Amino acid sequence: MKLNILLLAVLAAAAVYIITLRRQLQAEQLRGNMYRDISARLDRRVAELAAK
Repeated sequence: MKLNILLLAVLAAAAVYIITLRRQLQAEQLRGNMYRDISARLDRRVAELAAK
């Protein structure tokens, strides 16, 4: 009986850990997209200024 409770606790901890990792991954991907967008805007602006 104690083994079942222990296994259930380990499974619950693993599920919480996986959910936390997924949220961190989504945040990192969102942050990466934001930096790429900013970089693209800056590149266009530099190209405009260089063309003048």
